[in-house]
Formats: sequence, C-alpha cells, structure tokens
Amino acid sequence: MTTVNDPGRRRRRARFLAVLAAIIVGVSVASAASLGGLSAQQLGANTAVVAACDGDGVTLTYTTAYNGAAGRYDVTSATVSGIAAACVGQQLSITLADSTFAALGSGSATVSGASQTVTFTPSIDAEAVTRAAVVITG
Repeated sequence: MTTVNDPGRRRRRARFLAVLAAIIVGVSVASAASLGGLSAQQLGANTAVVAACDGDGVTLTYTTAYNGAAGRYDVTSATVSGIAAACVGQQLSITLADSTFAALGSGSATVSGASQTVTFTPSIDAEAVTRAAVVITG
C-alpha cells in the first residue's frame, strides 16, 4: 500500500506533470505555427520622416451665423490661410472640438491656393468650440 508521502508516488506524479506540461507546450506551439499568414519575414516596424508641405504654419478663422431656431451663433465655415504653394492639390481637414477634446464637427476640401475654406454641415455651436485641428495630407 502506498501513502501520500511515498517517494515513488511523488516521482510518478512529477513525471506525469512534466509530460502534461510538454504536451500543452507542444500543442500551443503547433497551434501558433498553424495560424498562417504570420511569419518573421512579414512582421516588423519602421519609422520615416514625413516632410510638411507648409513649414511656417497657417492661420485659421471662423465664419459664424446666427441660428434663430437654436438661439445661438453657429460656426458655418472655417478658412485656413497662409498655406504654402507646395500644399496645393492636397487634402485639408478641419475638426472643431470642445474643451474635453470631443469632436463637434469636421469638414474637408482640396487645397487650391494660399487660402482654403471648409464648410461645416451641419453648422456647429460656436460657444462650444474651444479647439481646432487642421491637417493637410497628400
């Protein structure tokens, strides 16, 4: 009769646990190898310097109109000026946000000159606007 403290039983249990662990690791590795589509040649990261088309900044102004139905002034459009000629043909996006950085509205247009206007539809409550993001991509 074997007891709980029997050295033979502890060795058999240790061997069983070692074999079980090897099986689990083997199955895990085999499962990961069979995922397909992932290999060392396809994984990686890189960084690149992206040159800006306008290096000296731009100016943003708003056009507002009274919204009688809401009893407030709304931002109906924004004009970005001081855009460098190198940006012509690129996409201009403007997002207006509130003090919590929540987007209130956005609009975009293709840059056609040194000044570009973007219209917001629907218009945006002017009092809520505290931040603006202007992005030129292309």
